[in-house]
Amino acid sequence: MIETIWNIHPAARVSAPNYVIEQIKQGLLRHELNPGDRLPSETELADKMGVSRGSVRQAMKALETLGVLSIRPGDGTYLNKSISKNNFNQLIFALLIAQPSLKEIVDFRNALECDIFEQILMKEEGFDALIEKLEDNVNQQDKMLEEDSPLSDLVENDQHFHFLLAEASGNTLFQTVYNYIMEYLEPYMIQTTSRQNAAGENFAAHDHRKLINALKTRDYSAITKAVQHSLQTWEKYMYEDDFTNKAPS
Repeated sequence: MIETIWNIHPAARVSAPNYVIEQIKQGLLRHELNPGDRLPSETELADKMGVSRGSVRQAMKALETLGVLSIRPGDGTYLNKSISKNNFNQLIFALLIAQPSLKEIVDFRNALECDIFEQILMKEEGFDALIEKLEDNVNQQDKMLEEDSPLSDLVENDQHFHFLLAEASGNTLFQTVYNYIMEYLEPYMIQTTSRQNAAGENFAAHDHRKLINALKTRDYSAITKAVQHSLQTWEKYMYEDDFTNKAPS
């Protein structure tokens, strides 16, 4: 591993594997460990932390599942430099357990999306390319609707529109949180898209085009109005019929 001072603190009243996980987390928070570092061997970690090799192995497997590190047989264990989409998404499970109300979800989306657009407006580089990507996405949505494409494809296209915006913010925190939130919202999006299709309506492409046109003006006030309009449409279809204040099962 990269040479660095990694201070191990006395064990709290937690299980040995959780103690190992906590020490690695604290090492990252204090920058005593860094993404890309190669960790000591199981034996070295066990000696360093005063726990068994089995406890270290359990901790490493848990952190690998979370996407924090990668175990490379014959090479060693490395802290990851990025989180793969294939890894366990702890934030989604936290949200599923917390069960925020639809109002909380809509309010959060409104605040986060407006902040993302504000970040985009602060940048000159890549603005035209973003507009082109967004328009291609909306045109594809139109084509998919004409061809009566599967619901899953329509929702994937809808999500991708938002992923493009998050990426264009140029802010890793915005992008990570927003992408996770959009993944969490997938069941909602399936429900609302299904309801719109059943009613012979689908506002995704229409509302996304309004967002693009507002973005082209670079007028933040116009953009926030377009965001609010889009969310009002989405909220309308979430509250229809027997739709509850909790996430669909």
